[in-house]
Amino acid sequence: MPGPLKSPLGRGSKRLALTAAVVGLGTLGTAGCERTNVGAIEVRPRHFDLRPGETIRYLPMERVGGELKFIYDYELETGDATVLELRDQRGLFRALAPGRTELIVKSPRSQQRYDIQVEGQELPPLQAVPHSDVDRIAGEEVLFVGHANLDGFDHTAVAKPGIDRLVREFKTSGRPVIYWVSEEFPNWYTEDRQPDLAIISEGQEHEIQIDADRVVFTGGGLMLCTLRNVQMTLHGMIRAGTRDQLHFIFPPEAIWVGVLNPYPAPMVLLSSLLAKSGSDLERYDAVIVPFLDRLFTEYPVLNFPPNAPSPELGVLVEGWNVEVVVGNTFKRTYRRGDSSKTILMEFRWAAGVSNGSLLRRAG
Repeated sequence: MPGPLKSPLGRGSKRLALTAAVVGLGTLGTAGCERTNVGAIEVRPRHFDLRPGETIRYLPMERVGGELKFIYDYELETGDATVLELRDQRGLFRALAPGRTELIVKSPRSQQRYDIQVEGQELPPLQAVPHSDVDRIAGEEVLFVGHANLDGFDHTAVAKPGIDRLVREFKTSGRPVIYWVSEEFPNWYTEDRQPDLAIISEGQEHEIQIDADRVVFTGGGLMLCTLRNVQMTLHGMIRAGTRDQLHFIFPPEAIWVGVLNPYPAPMVLLSSLLAKSGSDLERYDAVIVPFLDRLFTEYPVLNFPPNAPSPELGVLVEGWNVEVVVGNTFKRTYRRGDSSKTILMEFRWAAGVSNGSLLRRAG
């Protein structure tokens, strides 16, 4: 699984160095992602058809020995600042008005130009609040969407169809939808832009009291920031002491996972990763157990935030049973406690959403 997104922002941006695949606060266009004039310098994401009001962070990379590497000695320019505004030299841009212009990327070794088209209806920004301003989130079943952005790790939006589908279902049934967004990477890609609440959290860290029968986690990445959100949510729910049964759901077709190859390798769906194993037991051993091991033994993951609430999560879950369900039939006890208190982790599509097989293979 990938580590923190080591980009040029890592120098001078402590928040970025401590977070991984963080999500955005701005807007996402729905037009093409075609790249022009590819040379030694490339940028990610490859998304150049924008809508007015859309904000995006481009990450410059340079091909060295056939491999793309982040570069630090670069300059960015825009051909027409009335169409595309450069908001900071680290690569943050905002589309202002319809028109065509160029994104210009320079290094001491080469220069690259990208055609930018701005058109369509203006997209308003997400209205978000810092996680420290939120005390409590309540609901029978709550949907969390984290790091659904093009200018983080999931630069091909592999999880977008699954997330969009779940958001529609939750909103239709009146269940709360919560977006976890970042100010570092502002290109949020969900179809819906009106959640019940959008929370600013660079790495999905928080100390919000979650009062829910079920929490559904989507977005990513599974082994980093989603895992951190699970840690913080679980920690708070156990400390509250109001429930003996905790229920977390992980829909595999709405969660993205890192691969062994470094960024900018595309992310993959958790469902695709699970489908590579031949049996439910193999899936459990290869994917679920490492996730749970890290969840309980590496609190907080990557030691972020540094002021995470005490005690250690592994200490807090003493005496609790941890049960795991994969799909409709496979069940395992990951951890057996000495009480009736149980944490249920289900890796399946969320309730109320009809789908074929949990591990439906891509065509």
